[in-house]
Amino acid sequence: MAPDQLLPRKTRLETSYAFSRTFNSRNMEFYWYPLWCQTLFDLVAGVPNLIVAPQFPVWIVEKNDQLEGADDGDDPAEVEEFERTVQGEQAAAGGMQVPSNNVEEEVGDYEPEVGAGDISFASTVPEKAAKSVLVDFAIVGLTAVPLSEEKRRYGGWRITVANACLLVEVKRFASRSLKDDELDADIKVHIDEARLDLVVQAGYLFLQDETKDSIMAIAAAGPYWSGATIHRSDVEFTMDVLSSNDPSYQPPGEQLSDREPKWNKILRLDGASSTVASEARLRTICKKMREIGDQKMNAK
Repeated sequence: MAPDQLLPRKTRLETSYAFSRTFNSRNMEFYWYPLWCQTLFDLVAGVPNLIVAPQFPVWIVEKNDQLEGADDGDDPAEVEEFERTVQGEQAAAGGMQVPSNNVEEEVGDYEPEVGAGDISFASTVPEKAAKSVLVDFAIVGLTAVPLSEEKRRYGGWRITVANACLLVEVKRFASRSLKDDELDADIKVHIDEARLDLVVQAGYLFLQDETKDSIMAIAAAGPYWSGATIHRSDVEFTMDVLSSNDPSYQPPGEQLSDREPKWNKILRLDGASSTVASEARLRTICKKMREIGDQKMNAK
């Protein structure tokens, strides 16, 4: 008998796993990650250039700390491989040993800063003075060009554009002792927490990418979720607060404020009465992400 005849769909197993009082006795957020990871991977499985990025880092760096170096624009691994190749050739030609530069030490000797603005478990920072958040999941659209035969490394493609299309923030499920209206109210409390986090995450993203005007977002609490498109104009106050510690930042003269994004109705991924609506909404999100990718390609 085939495996799919013995077990239900993976998403149902993942839901049961997260609801289990045996394995998730403390009702932790982490146990909902497999369900959402599976859902997002399934969503973009047929789109070659859309990838799911768990624990996606978004950072901003104060402009006076952005010092250009000779290796800017290259991945540290690429620089290291190139340097080792050149040094190996030089050593072979001259019959001498050439000490290699420890690029890994240079990149990795900064401890991540964890402050009030950090939303997830930790922060991943590319610069010593960077401020960042980790988004639970992001879907990123990639544009790539093939490398010539003599430069084929890392699969033979060079990534030229990485465009975040969707941010997903997952919170733990409501208290499992609640029922009916109390349960609905507690679910909304956790959804609202995810929404607030996504507003801050979008603010970081817009500061990182000045050309980006909007980002799609999913706020989830267990299997329940709500979506919206967050526009740059929705988070002007948040961006102002995030920028306040940058000495180069020039605050605007007028009073800024945030606008509430238009969040849609809360649905359950696998609910008896909402599965069809949930799947239709997810397909719409996927369609929009493909359109964003097409627009990026046409703009090149």
